[in-house]
Amino acid sequence: MVQVQGGDAAAPRNFNIPAQPLGLALNAFGRQAGLQVTLSAATSRGLTSNAVNGTFTPEQALSLMLRNTGVTFRVTADRTAIIGATASPAPDAAVPGAIQLDTLEVSGGRNAISGSGYKGTPDWVYQAPAAVSVISREAIESSPTRNARDLLDNVAGVYANRSEAQNPGISVNIRGLQDQDRIATMIDGARQSFQRSAHGATQRTYVDTAFVRAVDIEKSTTSGVGSAGALGGSVNFRTLLAEDLIAPGKQYGGQVNVTTGTNQFNFDGSTAAAVRLSDRFSVLGGISYKNIGAYDIGKNGTINSAATYAGDVLLFSGQEVRSSILKAEAQATEDVKVTLGWVRNDSRFNTGNYDFVLSNGNLVKATEGVVNNTYTSALDWKPDSELIDLKARFYYNNLRNNRVEQGSVLSTGPSNYVMGTLGGSVENTSSFATGLGGLAFNYGMEAFNDDGKTMLTRGFVAADGTDYSSTLSGGTPSGKRDIVSGFGNAKYTPTDWLTISGGLRYDWYHAVGSAVVYGSPTRDIIGYTPGTPPTCLPSPPFPPGICFPGTAPQPIYGPEYTPRYDTHVDKSGGALLPSVTIAVKPFEWLQPFVKYSKSYRPPTIMESFLNGGHDGNSINEYAPNPALRPERGETYELGANVSSNGILTERDTFRFKAVGFYREIVDYISLGKIRYAQSNTFNYTSYVNLDGITRMKGIEVEANYDARFLYIGGTITRIDTEFADSFTSPSGRSTPINSGQGAAIIFEQPKLRVTLDAGVRLFEERLTLGARVTDVSKTEPALGSLRSGYDMPGYRVYDIYGSYAFDPMTKLRFAVTNLTDVAYAPAVGANFYAAPGRTATVSLNYKF
Repeated sequence: MVQVQGGDAAAPRNFNIPAQPLGLALNAFGRQAGLQVTLSAATSRGLTSNAVNGTFTPEQALSLMLRNTGVTFRVTADRTAIIGATASPAPDAAVPGAIQLDTLEVSGGRNAISGSGYKGTPDWVYQAPAAVSVISREAIESSPTRNARDLLDNVAGVYANRSEAQNPGISVNIRGLQDQDRIATMIDGARQSFQRSAHGATQRTYVDTAFVRAVDIEKSTTSGVGSAGALGGSVNFRTLLAEDLIAPGKQYGGQVNVTTGTNQFNFDGSTAAAVRLSDRFSVLGGISYKNIGAYDIGKNGTINSAATYAGDVLLFSGQEVRSSILKAEAQATEDVKVTLGWVRNDSRFNTGNYDFVLSNGNLVKATEGVVNNTYTSALDWKPDSELIDLKARFYYNNLRNNRVEQGSVLSTGPSNYVMGTLGGSVENTSSFATGLGGLAFNYGMEAFNDDGKTMLTRGFVAADGTDYSSTLSGGTPSGKRDIVSGFGNAKYTPTDWLTISGGLRYDWYHAVGSAVVYGSPTRDIIGYTPGTPPTCLPSPPFPPGICFPGTAPQPIYGPEYTPRYDTHVDKSGGALLPSVTIAVKPFEWLQPFVKYSKSYRPPTIMESFLNGGHDGNSINEYAPNPALRPERGETYELGANVSSNGILTERDTFRFKAVGFYREIVDYISLGKIRYAQSNTFNYTSYVNLDGITRMKGIEVEANYDARFLYIGGTITRIDTEFADSFTSPSGRSTPINSGQGAAIIFEQPKLRVTLDAGVRLFEERLTLGARVTDVSKTEPALGSLRSGYDMPGYRVYDIYGSYAFDPMTKLRFAVTNLTDVAYAPAVGANFYAAPGRTATVSLNYKF
C-alpha cells in the first residue's frame, strides 16, 4: 500500500521518468511530484515501470507508470493513493504474472510531518519556492520543553518572545514582527486572537506540545487561507491525527510519554490513543499533565534585577498545565472526508515581583488561570475530477484568563479577560493539463470575528463618585472586529524547470465598539456670591468722587469630579494585495525562486478601543485614536532550495534552504501621545501610525546533511531593522518617539543567531548521541521609553541529547540543556527574566 498525501497532490506537474525498475521509478516519481517516498528493501523487486513523459497530475502519472504491471491503485478524498492493490476483487489474491509489492509509503505535501531535513523537517519544505519552515514531530518528541515556545528557538528567522516570561502564553516573532496579529497564530487552522496589555508582549497563544504533530511556519503572507489580516506570516500548530497513532494494518494504536528531570522539571506526561471503528470511521483521544516548578537560573553570570528573583530562583516561573484532545475522522464516501476536533488547554500559573516603589518592597503576586478551548471541523471533497479539490473549515476558539492580584496597593480584585473567535474558510483547486503546460487555480475565501470582553468582578467607585470599573480594563478593552478575505491564485508550469504563480486577495475589516475617556479633574459652578456695591466717602467734608470698589459676585464650585466622555468607534476599510512567485529548476537538485507580496493588517481590538489608565488609581491616561490607519507591507524575497540524495554514500541526503528578504512597512502602529478632541486638556497615550517607512532585511539559512551514521545541520539568521522613529498626531504635530512621547517598547531581533546541531547513530541506529550550540548576538532595541529593560548582551548555550530504542515501540530519551550553566536572558525578552540554568531530563516513549 502506498499513501500519497498533501495539498498539492492534484496539481499537474512535468514528469520525465524513463522505464526502469519500479522501485527507482517510484523514487523519481516522488521527487518530480514533490512527494516524500519511503521504500522498504524488497519493494517492487523484479517489476519494471513504464516511461512517463509530459505534464500530468500525480494520479495520471502513476496510472501510466503502473500500466500492465499488475499493480493497481485508487485515490481517496484525503488525497491518499492506495497502491499495490491487486486487480482482483479479493484483496489478497495474487495477480498472475505480477509480483506482490511490500508495504510502501509515499507521503508529502503539507501533510508530511517528518523527512530528511534539519531536525527531521519534511522534504516538501526544500521543494517549496517560499520562505517556510516546519518543526517536525521528530523534533517535538526529541526536545522536552518547559513550554511550547521552546520549540521555536532554532527556526531560522523565528523567535518566541519572553518579555512576559512568567506567563506561558506564546508570542511569536518572525523577522522582527510580533503581537497585534501581525503574525497569524493558529491551532489546526483556528485563529488564536487573544491579547492582554503588558509592558512586554501582548499576544498569547496557549498550546501544549503533547498533542502537536507539527508546526507550520510561513514567514510572509500568501494568497490563500491563513493570511487574512496578517502582516508578516503565520504559525499553525497542527495536532495529532489517527494515522499518527495507528500502525498500518492495525485497528487501534496509541502512545504514552513520560518526562522528568532536574531544576524543577517535575513531571510532563501524556497518553493518546486512536481506534478505527470501521474502514470509514476513527476516533482519537488524549490527556496530558505538566507540573513545572520555579527554576534556578545559571550560576555563571549575573542578572541585574532584585525584583524578580529570590536567591537564584526566578519568581513564579513554574506552571501547571492540563490538556486534552478529542477527534473524530469519517470517510463519509469515497470522495468526502469529515473531521471534527476539540483541543483544550488549562494552564495555572502566577506572575509578580517585589514592588520597591508602591508596595515598600513587598511581594506582589497575581494568581492566573487560562482555559483555551479550540473547536474545529473540516470537510474535504475530492471526486474523480481535476476541477474539484474542495476544503471547507469552520472553527470556534474561546480563551478565558482569570486573574486575582494580591499584595499591591493598587489591587482591584479579580478580573476576567475573554476572547472568542468564530471563523471559517472554503477553497477549491481546479487543475488543467493543457498543451502549453500544467495550470492550476486555487480560489476561495476566509472570514473570522473577534469578540473581546474584559470584566471586573469587583469594581471601584471613588469618593467623588467617579466609577473606575470601566477604565481599569481599558488597556485590554472590549470590542468586536470582523475580517473577510477573498483570494485567487494561479500556478502555471509550462516546462519541468519553470513555475510561475500569481495571486490576488482582498482583505476587508470592520471594528466596532465603545471606549470611555476621562478628562482632567474639574469642578462645576453651581452658583455665585451676592457681591457688594461700591462705597463712596461723603462729600462734604470729602471731595466728591472718592469711592471704594465693591466686590463682584464670586463663583461657587461644586465638588471636584472627572468628566467622562463615552466614545463610539466604528471603522472599516480594505485593500487589494497581489503576490507573484517565479521558480526555476535548472538542475534536478536546485530550485532558485523569487517572490513579491503585499500585506495589510487592520488595527486589533486593543489598538482600536484603548482607554483608561496604567494603574488602578489612574483613569485618564489612555484614549483611542480616531485617525488610526491599518499597517501595509511590501516584501521581496530571493531564495534557493537544494535537495540531493546519494552524494557520498547510497543513503545520504543533503537539504538546504536559503531565503533573503527585504520588507517595507508604512503606517507601522506603536504607542504615542495625542490630544483627544473632546477633552483637549493634555496628552493621552494612544496607538499611532509611525511616519515614514519601517525597513527590515535579512537572510535565513537552514541546512542538513544526513548519512544515517552521522548527521550535521543548523540554521543562520541575520537581520537588520530600521524602525521609523516619529509619528504625527491627529493635530498634525510630528513627534520623535524617543522624546518621551512614544512607544513603551518595540521588540527587535538580535542581528545574528547561529545554531549548529550534530550527532551520530550507533548500534544499527538504535542509539543516537547529539550536541547543539546556539550563539546569539546582543539585542539593542532602538525605540521605546522602556528599551533599557530589553537591551541584553549576547550569549552562547550548549546542549547535549540522545536516545536509545529498546525496540520499535519503546524509546528512552535524555538531554542536558544549558550544559555550562550560563546565566543569560533569552533574546527578544527582558533582561530581568533569565532562562533556566543547567537542566537534565529523561523521557520514556512507548507506543502500542
